[in-house]
Amino acid sequence: MNLYYRTVWSEGLGAGVAAAENARAPRSGGARGARGARGSRRTATASAALALVAVAVGGAAQAATFSVANEAQLIAAIDAANASADPTSVITVTKAFTVTTPLPQIKANVTVNSAAIATTIGSAAGASLDVQAGASYQSTAAIRVGNVAATSGTLVAQGSGASVAASVLQTGPGLATIRVLDGASVVTAGNAELGGNNAASNKGVTNIVVSGNGSTLNIGTGYYQHDGSLQASGGAKVEANVMQLGLSVGDVFTGVVTGAGTVVGTRSGILTLGGYGTANVTVGDGAIIKSNNGGSMLVLASQPGSTATLNIGAAAGDAPAAPGIVNALNVNGGAGKATLNFNHDASAYEFAVPITGSTAVNQVGSGTTVLTGNSTYGGGTNIAAGTLQVGNGGTTGSFFGNVTNNAALVVNRKDAFTLAVNISGAGTVQQLGTGTTTLVGTSTYTGGTTVEAGRLAAGSAGAFAQNTAYTVNGGTLDLGNWDLAASSLSGTGGTVALNARTFTANQAGDSTYAGAITGTGGLVKDGAGALTLSGGSKYSGATTVAGGTLRASAANVLSGASAFNVAAGATLDLAGNSQTIASVTNGGTVSLMGAAPGTTLTVTGPWVGNGGTLRLGTALGGSASASDRLVLSGATAVASGTTNVQVTNLTGLGALTTGNGIEVISAINGATTTAQTGKSAFALAGGHVDAGAYEYRLHAADASGAGENWYLRSSITVTPPVDPGNPGSPGTPTTPVSPIAPIVIPTYRAEASLYAALPSQLRQGNLAMLADLRKRVGDDDVKGTATTPTGSDRRAWARVLSTDIDIQQGGTVSPTSKGRLTGFQAGTDLLATPNWRAGLYVGQLDGDATVNGFASGVNNLRTGRNDLRSQYVGIYSTFTADSGLYADVVVQSGRHRYTVEPMLGGGVGGKGNSLLGSIEVGQSFALGGSGWAIEPQLQLIHQHMDLSDSAILGAVVQPDADSGWIARAGVRVKGQIDTGIGALQPYGRFNVYRTSSGADIARFVNGATRTGIEAPTGGTSTELAGGFTLALGQTTSLYGEIGKLWSSGGDARVKSSINGSLGVRVKW
Repeated sequence: MNLYYRTVWSEGLGAGVAAAENARAPRSGGARGARGARGSRRTATASAALALVAVAVGGAAQAATFSVANEAQLIAAIDAANASADPTSVITVTKAFTVTTPLPQIKANVTVNSAAIATTIGSAAGASLDVQAGASYQSTAAIRVGNVAATSGTLVAQGSGASVAASVLQTGPGLATIRVLDGASVVTAGNAELGGNNAASNKGVTNIVVSGNGSTLNIGTGYYQHDGSLQASGGAKVEANVMQLGLSVGDVFTGVVTGAGTVVGTRSGILTLGGYGTANVTVGDGAIIKSNNGGSMLVLASQPGSTATLNIGAAAGDAPAAPGIVNALNVNGGAGKATLNFNHDASAYEFAVPITGSTAVNQVGSGTTVLTGNSTYGGGTNIAAGTLQVGNGGTTGSFFGNVTNNAALVVNRKDAFTLAVNISGAGTVQQLGTGTTTLVGTSTYTGGTTVEAGRLAAGSAGAFAQNTAYTVNGGTLDLGNWDLAASSLSGTGGTVALNARTFTANQAGDSTYAGAITGTGGLVKDGAGALTLSGGSKYSGATTVAGGTLRASAANVLSGASAFNVAAGATLDLAGNSQTIASVTNGGTVSLMGAAPGTTLTVTGPWVGNGGTLRLGTALGGSASASDRLVLSGATAVASGTTNVQVTNLTGLGALTTGNGIEVISAINGATTTAQTGKSAFALAGGHVDAGAYEYRLHAADASGAGENWYLRSSITVTPPVDPGNPGSPGTPTTPVSPIAPIVIPTYRAEASLYAALPSQLRQGNLAMLADLRKRVGDDDVKGTATTPTGSDRRAWARVLSTDIDIQQGGTVSPTSKGRLTGFQAGTDLLATPNWRAGLYVGQLDGDATVNGFASGVNNLRTGRNDLRSQYVGIYSTFTADSGLYADVVVQSGRHRYTVEPMLGGGVGGKGNSLLGSIEVGQSFALGGSGWAIEPQLQLIHQHMDLSDSAILGAVVQPDADSGWIARAGVRVKGQIDTGIGALQPYGRFNVYRTSSGADIARFVNGATRTGIEAPTGGTSTELAGGFTLALGQTTSLYGEIGKLWSSGGDARVKSSINGSLGVRVKW
């Protein structure tokens, strides 16, 4: 049914409403009707205009139709239609007017048709048109939103089926807002002219939101937006034939396109960001921005002075996000400032669109961007984060211009590709593809270069970055025609192609390279770090080890065609892996040592020693022992100069070598080593190396003096002279004399003599501390001397003493000891009666003894010294009869510390203890009335000593000191002379000492090998001494003695120079 409406005042609404002609007016009088006729205008400005396509929702059988000619009637008709129960309602606009207030929402099943009459929303602030689900607003004329400056207007289409249609959508110069939401549509047959026109006086701001699956802003021809924004998300679509965003001078446009299924762009024409103004557009999370469905270019900053930025993922400076999709023929930078930012977090985002023109490319996100388009852009490339990859294993993908690389640049193409760019920054460069990438330009990046496959070649002098790390895990690093200095070389495989150039690894740290090195060029290892090679190398140029270590981790990985030069302080380390090389000039260290002996270094050319070291590992044992060997092979393999041979014992137990000994340097196939001339090419570091009880020395030539080989021997071979015999009568032939077999003499190490002599040295100190009764405490006071004022006969006493050590022993190494011990002794009676005394004493002796012995195959060779430190405690008991008979019993314990110091070697400490027991008796016989007496004496001493094991280089020494007896028989002649000071008792003494036969044994133990070095202990010595006791008063006496010891025979010949002691005794 058709209803015709007139305006009727509504008291409840406070405004006029549209009412059907057959409806009756309220009975409130004409005045109110007049007020209703005037109405109440509400000014509104619309802020956006979008094109929506919506699906109308079907209704019931009945429908209502409204006709309106002004804003008030439209408001009333919308209210009535929304409230009507009619299944569909149609509101027809019959006259043009401006919406100045917020219109009621146009709800479901309501259609507003303005036909050819233009709709203007907003000549005052707050005007709006809101079309909800199932409703529509149809116009074959323009819809204008925010059309008056300083006002605002809003156009909303929301919900499924909500639709707005117009011939043209126009906004500005006010603030316009257009929202197309939740499946609604805004559709125009013509242009969308948003934000005014190009005139500065007619420009406004338009903000557009298109959100939700099915939401559509569909512009029939051109989409032109000045200032403002566009947000498309959630599967929405914004499309036009042509689209220009930020097209005028001074425009500032921002676009955000996000969500899978979201599409913004053109159907047939070109999409331009930043015509004359500024545009910043972000496409992310699977959304699509397109230009002619991929058939046209996407233009950035087309005109001079313009600025355009296209962000993939998120805007620069924001956190990386999932990327969107660009569907265009290319991304072309125009005459302005064009920027393409990749700020995403995808692990492999392929960007197949070529980048051209003035565009600058920035990789700023943490993800990986793969450029597979054939790009020719000239704005440069900046890699601030993540990875920028050229190519994806095919034949496309490129970039141009200078590259600032502070993250990762990867090339992955399978064809020949020339990258003519300058690369700087702190980032890395990686060759990933199977093709050949040739760098042409200047590279100064510092992050390192990695080759995984294919070939990375230098095409210009500065193409490869110097002094940065290079890693080759596969493929080839090709130096081209230029030298390369790297901060390190590493990798799991591949090849370094030197061609005719030099690769220098100047590295401070350690690295391993498992690939090959080829070409006619050379290799230089410098820096303090170690470069380990584990792949086979075939280069023929020189190898220079200028610093640090060049190490082999497998057999024959060093180039056999290369001449090696090892500088002072540098090391060529075979690490137990046999190698063959062309020649060696050694001023540093060449080490063959591994975990076990047996490594060989074969040199087919000259060996020149510039004072360097050859380090070998040897199982020091018998002549058949395994050893590392230097092998010189061929007529040109001539050893010259001087090389120090440093031998390290590897599990050798030490043994007597026979014959030639252990071969360590071999000369074969005509090689020479100076073994038959100056014997100067090689010398053993330190002169000898020790294992067990033996000392090994380096000998040129074999045992007979023939050949060019060099050997380690723990023996020397001596041929005794032949007795010429009786020459016989003239003319009578003499009987031929049979040759005498050579004698093999072992070369014992210095420690053999030092440890063999040690127990006897300590025993001499024990005897010096024990002494005898009169030497220890002096003579008793002269009979009749008054006792102390206290009436006690207890005595305290102390003495200083110095004893000489001069011992010559036989046995295995015939050690001779010479030295001196000095110290003190102090004691006191704890019990004193007229005939008995008992007490204790303490003492200490310090000194050293030098030792000569049979060492290095030489008799009486100075071997070193033993530093001795002993501390003592003893107890005694003495009986003295009035007849002159006395008996003295002593038990003495010693605590010993010592240091064994071989010549030119470090000292090794040790410790031990001893226990000594002594019984001494004597009888004094007066010689008439002269005041002199003679006193025969007998003393029997037993000593026991335990010394700890000592760990020395190549052995553990187990000293076994002999326990034995010493007997002393002596006679003393003593007198008595009164002086002005006090009674003086001088004496002279003669003693004979006899030591029981035995042997001290120093066992040198290395594993299961034990070598005992014996030193006999039995012998006879005689002593002549003189001394005195002088009473200084009733309580104090001074006493002392000097003497000398002579050897009288035996296996251990003990003698001395002057020995002496001086003491004081006090009664208390």
